Amino acid sequence: MRFDIGDCSVTILPVIKGLVSEYDRVREAVTDDYDCIAVSLGLEEIEAMKAADTEEWDYDPSNLDSVYAHHLRQFGEVTVPIPAFKAVIDACASRGKQPMPLDMCDEDFTKMYCDCVSTFDILKENKILKKSMKMQFNTSSPEAFVKQWDDLINKIKGQYAVSLRREEYIASQIRDLARYRKNVLAVIEYERVNGVMIELGLE
Repeated sequence: MRFDIGDCSVTILPVIKGLVSEYDRVREAVTDDYDCIAVSLGLEEIEAMKAADTEEWDYDPSNLDSVYAHHLRQFGEVTVPIPAFKAVIDACASRGKQPMPLDMCDEDFTKMYCDCVSTFDILKENKILKKSMKMQFNTSSPEAFVKQWDDLINKIKGQYAVSLRREEYIASQIRDLARYRKNVLAVIEYERVNGVMIELGLE
């Protein structure tokens, strides 16, 4: 999807987190037509992905991530680091470009998460994850599944607040980039795109 913010042309590429098949699609989408490539990662995550080819990937999946990956495997191979985002890092490296972070740094995200998510929310999340193992999800497409999954997780008040805060922040970063760039590609996980568009006043 493409739109203008002032004199800047912005293209948002929605991606499915985890699917290996997304790597090639995103790699092909990152071209020299854009003077800025942005991705919905924090700065530390970008730097960690840059080092992923030469250093061991230090990743301890949460219960939420593990159950999501379990369901997503019905659509193909799933791995970390997130292939769609790793494609951005690799494509930028091959072009001598620096990918721009659209998400919060680790410190800000941790503070925001602690402000939003209560102990009750964590207990509710565990119950929902256990229940989800017996659910029948929409398997017509990865996008349909991800939307249903996101709706399920956002029934948890704290998780919904986290989603809204991230969408607001990502939208603000896109606005900032549009002030001094001419052609931006923003690679964002599918389930956050609609909220980001709303924050930008485009939905």
